[in-house]
Amino acid sequence: MTDTKQLEYRYSFFRENSEISTLNHRSDNTHIISEELSDIIRLALFYTHITQGAFDIALAGTLKAASKALSLTKYQQIKDSLSPFASSTHLSLEGNCLTFSNDLTKIDLGGIVKEYAVDQAILQLQSVDIQSALINYGGDIAAYGRCHDLPWRVGIENPASPESNLLEVELNNNSVCTSGHSKRFVSIENEKITHIISSSTTPHFYNQVSVMAPTTLDAGIWSTALLINPHLIIPPHIHVLNTI
Repeated sequence: MTDTKQLEYRYSFFRENSEISTLNHRSDNTHIISEELSDIIRLALFYTHITQGAFDIALAGTLKAASKALSLTKYQQIKDSLSPFASSTHLSLEGNCLTFSNDLTKIDLGGIVKEYAVDQAILQLQSVDIQSALINYGGDIAAYGRCHDLPWRVGIENPASPESNLLEVELNNNSVCTSGHSKRFVSIENEKITHIISSSTTPHFYNQVSVMAPTTLDAGIWSTALLINPHLIIPPHIHVLNTI
């Protein structure tokens, strides 16, 4: 838990003294960053590539400013003005040197660092010979071993009826994550604006996607990417459990 909290302190978009806030409120576009942050950004850029840009830490970070708008007109104006800068193509990472091509591009690790934390927690437990565990960080879940000689079972909540499950799945040495529009959003002129940021203006194809994968990073990022672009070609190790 201490290590997980440290990840939040270092990489939170909203903490003023986090390493991410320092980068986003920079006066210089070239920075030497920590080894760990280099690894996380390198992972993020890999996922941006394989999801054809559906998952993009620069898209999420740069367009987040639009959610502070007081009107839908202003929201669209901010989004339109920042969209040319909302892409990881404006980032260059060589070793531990991160360079931004402009002053406006920002990054947000909210879609990757929690999943990274779950996977790191599992590795820590296994390193001290814990034989069975389930980790749940806000719905990003990984499990291995068995629970009292039975498989770990996880329910996928029905967003239209939170007291019931859409389905239940068994986990063993894998992870399950759900991305959706129902839990987190901002309201502008009584219209709900989802926390999952996309450059597209087309209506949502899905409201919720649940994915099972070998790692929490895979499950979390692919569930978000498929929510944004349902037409992506899915790798064979990614199993879509449910879409609504």
